[in-house]
Parts: sequence; structure tokens; C-alpha cells
Amino acid sequence: MINSIRNNTFVQRLVKFADSNLQITMGVVFLFGILAGWLVIGWWLFPVEWEDADPESLHPHFISEWVQMSADSYVLTTDIDTANTRVDWLGEQSFGYVEYARRNAAGAEQLRIAQLQAVLDGAEESKVVGSEPSSGVESTSSEEIDIEDTESGLFSRSVFVAVLGGFIVAAVMSGVGYYVVKNVSLRPKREFEILPQGIDNGPATDDENESSPIAQSVTDTEDAERGAPLARFMTTFLLGDDMYDDSFGIDDANGDFLGECGMGISDIIGVGEPKKVCAFEIWIFDKNDVRTVTKVLMSEDTFGDESKRASLAPKGDPVLADSGKGIVLETASLYVNARIVDMQYGGGALPQNSFFNQLTLELSAWRKV
Repeated sequence: MINSIRNNTFVQRLVKFADSNLQITMGVVFLFGILAGWLVIGWWLFPVEWEDADPESLHPHFISEWVQMSADSYVLTTDIDTANTRVDWLGEQSFGYVEYARRNAAGAEQLRIAQLQAVLDGAEESKVVGSEPSSGVESTSSEEIDIEDTESGLFSRSVFVAVLGGFIVAAVMSGVGYYVVKNVSLRPKREFEILPQGIDNGPATDDENESSPIAQSVTDTEDAERGAPLARFMTTFLLGDDMYDDSFGIDDANGDFLGECGMGISDIIGVGEPKKVCAFEIWIFDKNDVRTVTKVLMSEDTFGDESKRASLAPKGDPVLADSGKGIVLETASLYVNARIVDMQYGGGALPQNSFFNQLTLELSAWRKV
């Protein structure tokens, strides 16, 4: 599964963006974690459930019902101590809740709450609730309850666990994101099998220099002076691999990520399937450099066509494909030699030497001293 993820073109480009924009990536992962923790964990998987709550934790409308029941009980029993205890269970704003319940009641219910309020006011002379109400006369209290503020306070308590879960998920996802940026970008050479194509492309035209095999060891004097490369990769394109896009991670001796290099399809010629590739992009990405260096490897026909060269110029410097040829790409801290190990042109109705039937490239990477 990991290998299939690594070989996915979209994932490759996504990881490349993440490598060069680490702060933005971590910010997106963090925000996603907050939303996942809040909505998924806090509201779906582990919603807040209240158990054994005090009357103080009830919704203001139900607190009013509690006050009404306490007032009804007092009128029947005249037990002031019990009534006072029940009201005290509403917390510091108990007298405010009593006033709130009285103002929202009517008729006999309002009268009974007013009687309870008057008795409590007499028993708690240190607390000023307001002027004693009379039947049919509205009174005010210095401890009036704002129902919106109360609901907001209850809401903030209920989502505390959800928000905390969001932070935890964000931390975990940030760690996973760092692992992806650090490790998934290190892609091994992908393996694939090209199924036989039912297309007659005519006899293949071998490159003139094919008879001279190229050794995999570094023979170039300049490369030899650099010593053993940090990494060496081999990639092969075969006609029919229309999604060809190979890339490799470059690490130092300690396993720290330095950058990436690879080759992919740049341009095609003609129509139909399989695609006839006439140009490849060879690129190198350096985590210490703001740019990605790219060179366009062209077939003989494409390289000789001025209009085609001009159209591909924005993608990178043009290079004529030739078996055994070495192509150098340099960044701020990396040096890569891309050597064409073997190549064959396809034949058929298209111009001679216009598209590739097969191309094998060796990529050797060094760290600049």
C-alpha cells in the first residue's frame, strides 16, 4: 500500500509542495485536526453527556421550573429552611434566577414565586434582591439573569472536551504529516509491466551508439573527483507507459532528506495511443534552494525543429538525447549527473527519430562541498 502511495503522481507532486512549503502544510494539517477533533470526536464519536448534574447546570427555562416547584412546595409546607436549601442549589445567582422565574410567570404562579422571594429576602437580609413585589405589580432586581449569557456559558462548558480533543488530534495529525513529508517522499524505483500493444510501430531504429555499452560506474573525470555519489538511481521508459513520471528521494549519510530528482514526460508527437513521447523533463529539487532545476531531453526530430524547441523552452534548457550522454543539473547544494544508458527510437508513419521506443537513464547525486 505504501509503495502504491509513493508511486501516485498526485501524491508525488503534493509531497514536493509540502517539502518546499512546510509551514503552510503544518498550518493546514493543524486546522484540519481542530475541525476533525471538534466535529468528528466532540459531536459524533464522543458527544458530551451530562450525568448527575446540579440544578445550577440546567437550562434557564428548566431552572425557572425548579424555582416554581420550590415556590409551590413552600406555599403548601411553609418550610423556609427546605425552600432556602433548594434555592441555594442554584448557586451564586440563585436570587437572580428567582427573579427571572417570577418575571416570566403569570397569575397564581407569579404570586407564589413572589411569596417565596419575599420570605427569602427577609431571611437573607445581606443580599438585596429588589423591592418586595405585590400582586399585579412588576418589580425589578439587581440580580437579573441574561438568558443568552447563561446559554453561552453552558455551551462553552459543553464544547470544552470537544475543543481539547481537536488539539490532540491536530498534534497527532501534525506528526503524521511530518512523517509523510519526511519519509513518503523517499520513493524507490517503481516497478511496472508494460502489456503488449496491438499497434504496429514499424521496425525500431536503434541509436548509432547503442553498440557501445555504458558501464554503471562513474567514468567521467569530474564525477570521479567527487567520490562516491550519495545516491544512484536507474529509471526506464517504455513505449506504452503513458503515465510515466519517476522520482527519487536524495538522503545524506545520516538519512536526512536533501531533495529529489527524477524524469517525466514533457511532450508527445502525433495522436492516438500509446502516446509517442518526443521529450522528457529531467529535474532536481533541493530543499535548500527555492527553485527546481529542469532540463528537457528531446528527440533528434524535436531538437531540430525550432518551433518545437521554442514551445518547450519555458520548461527548461533543451538537450539532444544521445546514448551515453551525461546531463548535469546543479542547485545550491546538490549536483546530479543524468546519464543516458540506453535509448531506442520508434518507427512508423511519424518522422524518423521523432519519438522514443525506450530510454534508460541513470541518475547519480552528490552533495556540494
